Amino acid sequence: MSRYGGPPGPPSKRGRMDMLSPGEVEMELKKVNDNLPENHIILITVINAIYPINVSTLHKVCRSIGEVDRLVIFEKGTFVQALVEFRTIAHAAEAKKNLHGCDIYNNACTLKVEFARQERLNVKRNDDKTWDFTQTEDFGKVKDEPNIQRKVL
Repeated sequence: MSRYGGPPGPPSKRGRMDMLSPGEVEMELKKVNDNLPENHIILITVINAIYPINVSTLHKVCRSIGEVDRLVIFEKGTFVQALVEFRTIAHAAEAKKNLHGCDIYNNACTLKVEFARQERLNVKRNDDKTWDFTQTEDFGKVKDEPNIQRKVL
């Protein structure tokens, strides 16, 4: 249980993280760098990520705004963060405007959205934390491994 009476946050490299209070969430949402120029890549910080955040979850949220080319999810401190590369700057700007301060789930997984510094995301494989939607699904998998089918008991 967190110090605010809600469920604990997801495990991280340092153990479980505490939930931020509603006031702390509002303070965190105000910490946006508005000096960064518009970009087709946005940085999403997921506050109070008490549910799993993966490529599928964020793609569902972002594709309603515009076409997503690449997505990378990582942890920074106690937050889950993601870089989302949209096809156009206009879609990234719309995502920033419409998603900032929204919850993915009721009172959980609040999105802080700002423009990223990166000009292009480098994705080496498609998995639950990284995905290049401009490539095929088997992108990044080892091609030389034999496909051995064994009987399952």
